[in-house]
Amino acid sequence: MNYHVVHFDEIDSTNNYLKNSYKLLNDFTFVTADYQSKGKGRNDRVWSSNKGENLMFSFLIKNPALLRKYGALSLITAIEVAKLLEAYNFKEVRIKWPNDVFINDKKVCGILLEGQILEYLVIGVGLNVNQKIFPDGLRRPATSLSLEMNKSFDIKEIEKELFSNIVNDYLSLNEKPFLEYFRNHNYLLNKRVRVLINDEPFIGEVVGIDDNFYLQIKTRDMLLHIDSGEIEIL
Repeated sequence: MNYHVVHFDEIDSTNNYLKNSYKLLNDFTFVTADYQSKGKGRNDRVWSSNKGENLMFSFLIKNPALLRKYGALSLITAIEVAKLLEAYNFKEVRIKWPNDVFINDKKVCGILLEGQILEYLVIGVGLNVNQKIFPDGLRRPATSLSLEMNKSFDIKEIEKELFSNIVNDYLSLNEKPFLEYFRNHNYLLNKRVRVLINDEPFIGEVVGIDDNFYLQIKTRDMLLHIDSGEIEIL
């Protein structure tokens, strides 16, 4: 299947563009930007990125079969990024459920899902490519491909490979290889964490992921299956 790319030199948010225009656009419309003035992270956080140094994009999902799998799509997108990084010979690539990619314990990619579940989903991705200086006060240490390899990368080349992989894998979605890949790259595995469920805190150890892509956390009294939420490492 072919996909369509819309590019902006500058825009407030590629996610916002697709949310405002989804009725007029087709599945797998990708929107890229050299700079986002209001880039988004999870929980209304700001995603800060230097102009022209990183790969920032969002893509649109309207296919009903894929929309029914929305709970897994953030993690599957993170896996697509991680697989590409390993193809570029990056080591110590890990995925922090449900939406972050790490290299050597530092965040290199974040993913944000927005939309109306029965109509559409917008999946936003920020991958640090050539940026070398990051703002102070970040919640987690950040890195980029350039910092890790001490060289510059062709953003357009990475974009082309990643977009093609996403479209091909989504349309022939076989979840088993994704589950296997994540289980071998689970950043949270064996870590002690805190999670909020209906505003009630639970503390336990991450022991894996089930076949529905739910994170498994073993507490003193039970095995929790977490389908969404913020995980704090203790």
